[in-house]
Amino acid sequence: MAEVPRPPERPDPLSCCGRGCSPCIFDYYDDALERWEARVRERGLDPKQVLADFEKTSPSG
Repeated sequence: MAEVPRPPERPDPLSCCGRGCSPCIFDYYDDALERWEARVRERGLDPKQVLADFEKTSPSG
């Protein structure tokens, strides 16, 4: 199986300043997550399952 890229790290909710910035730090995260999901799908895998597997094995998960 091809190596699966590491998913982007979700920013801490306190990372957002709450001033309605455009783009917000979460906009950058959402864009990175979409790109990551596309790369995972290209490898014939389910992004949701791969993300769940990463969360199980991560120190904070």
